[in-house]
Amino acid sequence: MAQEGQELINLIKANTKIIQIISYETLLIHANLANAASELGRELYLWDRVAGIKKWDTENRSWVMIDEDARQPERPFSFFDEHKDIILLLEDFHPDMTENQPQNIKRLRNAAMGGNEQNRTLVLSQPFRFLPRELEKEVHIIELPPPSYEDLEVIFKNVCESFKIPIPDDPEQDLIEAALGLTIMEAEKAFSLAYIKSGQLTSAEVPLVIREKENVIKKSGYLEYFHPKEELKDVGGLDTLKDWLAKRGRAFEKGAADFGLTYPRGILLLGIPGTGKSLTAKAIGNLWHFPLLRLDMGKIFGGIVGESESNIRGALNIAEAIAPSILWIDEIEKAMSGISSSGRSDGGTTSRVLGTFLTWMQEKTKPVFVVATANDISQLPPELLRKGRVDEIFFVDLPVEDERKEIIKIHLQKKNRKPDDDFDLAKLAQKSKGFSGAELEEAVKEALFRAFDEGRTLRDDDILNAISKTFPLARTMHETISEMRKWAQSRAVAASSKTPEPLDEWQNDNIPKLRQETYSNPFLKAKEK
Repeated sequence: MAQEGQELINLIKANTKIIQIISYETLLIHANLANAASELGRELYLWDRVAGIKKWDTENRSWVMIDEDARQPERPFSFFDEHKDIILLLEDFHPDMTENQPQNIKRLRNAAMGGNEQNRTLVLSQPFRFLPRELEKEVHIIELPPPSYEDLEVIFKNVCESFKIPIPDDPEQDLIEAALGLTIMEAEKAFSLAYIKSGQLTSAEVPLVIREKENVIKKSGYLEYFHPKEELKDVGGLDTLKDWLAKRGRAFEKGAADFGLTYPRGILLLGIPGTGKSLTAKAIGNLWHFPLLRLDMGKIFGGIVGESESNIRGALNIAEAIAPSILWIDEIEKAMSGISSSGRSDGGTTSRVLGTFLTWMQEKTKPVFVVATANDISQLPPELLRKGRVDEIFFVDLPVEDERKEIIKIHLQKKNRKPDDDFDLAKLAQKSKGFSGAELEEAVKEALFRAFDEGRTLRDDDILNAISKTFPLARTMHETISEMRKWAQSRAVAASSKTPEPLDEWQNDNIPKLRQETYSNPFLKAKEK
């Protein structure tokens, strides 16, 4: 945190009147301010609504109470006006800066206009971003990042000292890295729990630290830590995509940067539902051995002003903190579908969240690989489809006959069957033309239910029966899929090198269709007009 500490000192030297520090690390904020006060020859004071005003005792490295009656939000301002050469920290003052308390906003504006000769600095600290619009020009914001590897190494050694464990000269690197993304207090707790449960702190305790990190990440509500069991061999077809991932994964190896390679930014997987996009996202985590975080964009949006933007920044900070990592956003179009009317429907929140995300995608330097999937191309904002934000846009089509054969084989093997010996895979693949991978999986499941109910082994005719009773998306969304293919021909890379099979015509089918099945694609709307 040395860089942020120096930035704080420079801001105070530059006569910045009000500084806002965003972090959950209360003790770290105190330490940085104490160092700044010592270097600049100022007194450091702290106000909070429970204890009142305290002064930092440099010699004893502790807080000393000087006015426990100063709990009201107006009291620190009069104290601030009466003193020179001070740094005054207002801790968790954000509830007193709402529109219902304009007097406090005005007090802060008055403090920002104080004379330069007073050497007074007001610091606001809080765990998340919140600042009234009236103060946006007066307040400088510092957002403390999560602890670095070096910070966590210090925490690890402190835990060893507290439990009287011999401190290794060269701690286990993977154990320290397992705590990346945690706050100082969380990391201390994770190391302590790992020692209490196992009686040691070695590489063997990595799963214990990761388990604690999972619990912390889940508390955010919008991120989920995945332990994928799926591998790329569990994904049928998509040979072009698999080859691309294998080559791009090498960019994270030692020597890649010296060779001139940069970290891959991410991919956008577009295509028909049930064709293996989400399965591929999970498999990438296993392929590259990176932590896999699933971002729930629906939970990013909060009801409080500024909460949604704060949530997306928090999620991206966590992904960067545990980098190299994979950030998976499933069905991203559902979260971004209201972008065009955002200014009218939600005050521009969706637009600002998308803007924050796209700017991060463009500017990020940490090795966070984004995997975004989408089923409905028409709802994606054009900004997301531009090259440069992602490395490549892949279109995932329906599997052809050879790929269906591979998919059926994979699902039969998962059910402990011998597909090459006991089943006619070629016939099953031929009869399931137009089926997606998910529909083939369901056909195998349905066949298993039938065979189990009749008390016999699974046979080809069970699977063929399930196939014959299934109406695939290729049939119910025939027009939409055709138009999606036309769109993808010039705007995306085919995830498979196989030539797509033409869709069968079913114009005579009297199948009722939902509006979204027929008109979800913008190209079809244009045709209707």
